[in-house]
Amino acid sequence: MQESYPKGIDLPIPFKEGSYREPVYTIGIAAKFLEVCTATLRIWERKGLLRPARLGKNRFYSLCDMDKLRQIKTLIQKKRINIEGVKNILETTRCWEIKKCRPGERDVCPVYLKHEKV
Repeated sequence: MQESYPKGIDLPIPFKEGSYREPVYTIGIAAKFLEVCTATLRIWERKGLLRPARLGKNRFYSLCDMDKLRQIKTLIQKKRINIEGVKNILETTRCWEIKKCRPGERDVCPVYLKHEKV
């Protein structure tokens, strides 16, 4: 289930296949999209909730990272779960369970397909 973007922010949808994991969004764009400050994203990274791609000192986030960050924000701010709790949830719960992907979305998801083969 794709959530709608906040008003005024429209992230471009990648055109080529496989670009869901392509790190293209800077920390500033990611923070603006999520309506959090850049320091929050740095804290979440430091606490081990996410590892964005790095090019030198710059962080870059993919659409996959943005989905994960949106879930982290929901767990912390709306569900009131602390960072260690979120970390445990992310380590023990499969991404399609958190995102509540539909069967059609799972059938084409490389992570889901890889996990099902194991």
